[in-house]
Amino acid sequence: MTTTVTRARGRTGSRAASSHLTGTGAMVRLALRRDRIKLTLWLVAITALVPRFYYAAVNAVVPTPEALAEASQMIRVSFMRVLGGPLFGEVTTQSYFLAAYWVEFLLAAAIMNMMLVTRHTRAEEQTGRAELIRAAVVGRHAQLTAALIVAVISNAALAVLTTAATISIGFPAGSALLFGASLAATGLLFAGVTAVTAQVTEHPRGANGLAGIVLFTAWLLRGAGALQSQEGGPLFWLSPIGWSQQTRVLGDERWWPLGLSVVLAGLLVAGAYSLAGHRDLGASLVAPRPGRASAPSWLRSPFTLALRLQQAAIVAWGAAFLAVGLVLGAMTGGMAGTDLPIFSGADFGRAWISLMVFTGSLYTGVFAVLSVIRLRAEEVRGRIAPVLAGPTGRSTWYWSSLLVTALAVVVLPVVYGAALGVGAALSTGESGLVGEVTWASLIRAPEVLVLLAVPAALLGLAPRAVNAAWAVLVYSGFMQVLGSYMNLPGWLVNTSVLSHLPWHPLGSFAPVATVVLTVLAAALAILGLYGLRRRDLAAG
Repeated sequence: MTTTVTRARGRTGSRAASSHLTGTGAMVRLALRRDRIKLTLWLVAITALVPRFYYAAVNAVVPTPEALAEASQMIRVSFMRVLGGPLFGEVTTQSYFLAAYWVEFLLAAAIMNMMLVTRHTRAEEQTGRAELIRAAVVGRHAQLTAALIVAVISNAALAVLTTAATISIGFPAGSALLFGASLAATGLLFAGVTAVTAQVTEHPRGANGLAGIVLFTAWLLRGAGALQSQEGGPLFWLSPIGWSQQTRVLGDERWWPLGLSVVLAGLLVAGAYSLAGHRDLGASLVAPRPGRASAPSWLRSPFTLALRLQQAAIVAWGAAFLAVGLVLGAMTGGMAGTDLPIFSGADFGRAWISLMVFTGSLYTGVFAVLSVIRLRAEEVRGRIAPVLAGPTGRSTWYWSSLLVTALAVVVLPVVYGAALGVGAALSTGESGLVGEVTWASLIRAPEVLVLLAVPAALLGLAPRAVNAAWAVLVYSGFMQVLGSYMNLPGWLVNTSVLSHLPWHPLGSFAPVATVVLTVLAAALAILGLYGLRRRDLAAG
């Protein structure tokens, strides 16, 4: 008896392609189910900030036609265009809102998508969940496809919500829709960027870091292009952020620049699929550098181990702070002598520096919260248990990790303040600003230590709620920046962690507030240790 084997007829290529996407619908539903809270918070926060920023600007910066004219003139100054602008069309409170805050909304949309894609691709592979899922009837590209579909859904929702929000503050419907679409287009493009970086590196932080470098480069190119021309020079067109702004909402509006973002997003997604097909599950295109066969003697202590684990993050944040500080400091000279109601007649040059020093402490708080959340992730992934199985106790591990982060949140503001001061000194000719601004950044460290201690306390007492530390950070920043301009009670504004050290004059030292904040940070850290010693690992 013989058997004849014949080639199956039909579209085998199409069947193979479809098999790679098997289970995509189930993965989309799973992703939406898991992200129902995170995505909702992102969308609500970005949407809510549209009227909040608008009315805060109207009440604090441009309450009168005269103030509006002055603020608009300030926006047209080259250095302010680097940070916000350009300003298109007739000068109104709506066009001022766009010139001042549009970039911030574009950055928020990009970061939302970067974190979303990484969370459902590279993070799933690192934790091992992707391998379990692939053991079922799920195609090779189902997870990546599901992450991108969720990104499309999220950006569509963002466009709809922000369109409604901008209509509520007086935008024409067509202009509001174009504004919402600009955010969605930028978000989709950086979803594509992150889809690529998730194939390149082995860890989620590396994927987000590479995507963050692309975002930062886009921001710098947009700023450099804004310096070239009032409406954006050639460099402006090299930045995806610049493409969204070149839709010229409230000016001579045009939709076609968004097509550039959509086309590039499509190319990036195609590249991500191609790269994903050339690597194994859990692997990366850039192989991790092999470590030494044996650890050096200096790495034997828990403190040096914690320092080694955070070294890359500290260096990356320090480099970013150095670059941003120089850019923001260089704007000081162009703003000196400007008078706006928000600063009650103060010299705007020094008031600007004070505001940027506060912004630096806020971003340092982001680093602090991320560092503690990383400890929880290490615990959940089982990497802490081998360390604690040796002579290292929980207290030693806990204090070593917190001490490294505490030192970082002191050093990083110094780096940022020194760069800010150098930029300000070069633009104004006042060499004394270098030391003054560095000191002003350093004395704000106690409030960042409290922001560090909050997630540390949650790590020990309620580890599953450690992400609630973000709410404290966002609430504190919101209250300090906008609370007083929304006529909120003083006692409510003072509930912000960031409201007890003075902004202005530059470098003012508040000894009582410094001591109270430092003691509060220590108390919260001790509470965290108390909880950590009384609970099981990864059983919070």
